[in-house]
Amino acid sequence: MLFNPDWPVLLACGAIGAFVKDTLKDNKIAIPHIKEGQLYLGCIGGMILGAIAGYIVDNDPMTAFLGGYAGSQILQSLVSSKVSPSVVDGIK
Repeated sequence: MLFNPDWPVLLACGAIGAFVKDTLKDNKIAIPHIKEGQLYLGCIGGMILGAIAGYIVDNDPMTAFLGGYAGSQILQSLVSSKVSPSVVDGIK
């Protein structure tokens, strides 16, 4: 799957899946902000991870949505096991 002509749709479905997961999890939308000199991406960080996961998973938009929904949590879990907790808090 080097190049898929439907890549914009797959990226969008993955990003939407991650956005839905973040909204349901937090019951609000976290907007990006700067606090104490650090940039917190809010829901944008999850959407980026979800878009990547949605593209990697499959060539179907529904599977890409589900990949974005679950994939961002899986990637955050992998990152949290390798990086200090202060860095992971910036991703959430």
